[in-house]
Amino acid sequence: MTILTLIPRPTAGFQAQTLENEVVLLHPIQNVIIYLNTSGALVWSLCNGKRSVAEIIELLVAVYPESEKDIRADVQHIVQELMGRGALTAA
Repeated sequence: MTILTLIPRPTAGFQAQTLENEVVLLHPIQNVIIYLNTSGALVWSLCNGKRSVAEIIELLVAVYPESEKDIRADVQHIVQELMGRGALTAA
């Protein structure tokens, strides 16, 4: 299984909050805080347990075709980072 075929979803207990124009993922029980930039927040919002990483990339490329190369790399990196920090799991 490659990263592109994974179907990421938020890990139970994580919630997104907007604080002072920043998106922050919080897990109050585990006392975890993850700050997201705009790209990270967008990818997080698209990880709903129904779309694969490849489908998320295609959605974003359809909206921002001029950034296709960056989107392909960034989405994979963001998903891997959030999975590594425990904020996403594969459905």
